[in-house]
Amino acid sequence: MPSLLGRLLVGLFCLSSLACVDTAMKHAALGDRAYVERRYSDALAEYRVALVQRTDDRDIRVKAAAAALNAGDLVAAAEEYIAVGTAGSDPIESEAGDGLTRVAQAAADAGDQIALATAVDGLRRIAPGRALGHFAGQLAMQIGEAPASNEVLSVLFYAAAAAPDARLQDSLMYAYAATLRRLGQCEDAIPVFESLMRRQLEPVVMERARDALGYCALLLGQRAVDAGLPLTAEEWFLRAIQRAGSTVHGRRAYLGLGDVLFARADYVGAAVAYESALLGGEPGGPVYEEALAKLSMVERAGTGIP
Repeated sequence: MPSLLGRLLVGLFCLSSLACVDTAMKHAALGDRAYVERRYSDALAEYRVALVQRTDDRDIRVKAAAAALNAGDLVAAAEEYIAVGTAGSDPIESEAGDGLTRVAQAAADAGDQIALATAVDGLRRIAPGRALGHFAGQLAMQIGEAPASNEVLSVLFYAAAAAPDARLQDSLMYAYAATLRRLGQCEDAIPVFESLMRRQLEPVVMERARDALGYCALLLGQRAVDAGLPLTAEEWFLRAIQRAGSTVHGRRAYLGLGDVLFARADYVGAAVAYESALLGGEPGGPVYEEALAKLSMVERAGTGIP
């Protein structure tokens, strides 16, 4: 397999000797000249013109990928290396894998989640043994600052699968579930949070998962109330209470449960739920004061006093 330097020299010879017999090769040779002169964006543009006519030319595609990487166009670099690794009946796993690894590292350093997701997906398809084990720790530190997106989800999913140890895997699984939650996909996030709580490997992660699970179950309970599904709401509120306990999410779930029971005219059950919402709260706090107001409402309903 010729090196990138060897490919460039062949192209420069073509240009200097007028040995280029078609337009594609002339553009490829112009790309080689621009690459040697470190005009990487110009080189990429020339290689792309050449690839319009020579879509299956791996040498040109490898050079296009390298030019894109050096130009900082990381998504384009990943796409070109993926094309190198998947074209034809004899995929170039090593060359494409090396290139995608470089793209993934550059994307991780730059915080470019879309490029990183593209490179990771390519590694998964072409060289799955390399997929993100090397980047997992770096991702665990960076991902909290990244906007929630489907690209982030993709990266985290494969990063967790390739994490070198169980504790780091838990951190990445939590980040994955937290991203699902931020994208409004609480029903998908809850099983992951519950799995982390069962594993009990990392106390900090377990507590964060507990809090996030309580939030999601509370949110789904409130949505069920709004949708006119009191039985479903009751199930979610009970789940939030079971997992979140006396945290603010757990106490808000008690308020929601009390409202469901009150609407059913179960005043005793509602009173118990509202009293439970007081536990662990501070007088004057919003949940505490709301629970007191609802207890007064139950008392008036039970005595018939308006």
